[in-house]
Amino acid sequence: MRYMICFTVKPYAQKAETEYYESFSDAVMRYTVLCGGCRDVVLSDIEQGVIIRHYSCRMLHGAISVTAY
Repeated sequence: MRYMICFTVKPYAQKAETEYYESFSDAVMRYTVLCGGCRDVVLSDIEQGVIIRHYSCRMLHGAISVTAY
């Protein structure tokens, strides 16, 4: 598999869930869906050892902070 997605759903999760994809389009579709309901999502190319995109969502003092790298 070429693409890996790691994600956490619960705050302060002790373990990340991981999914693998051969198709870039399938990985991007799943990444997009996960960004709608997860706290952290990372899409990476494991053959090249590169993080393609990292999404993070946090609640800070009553405000939501969303960051995409």
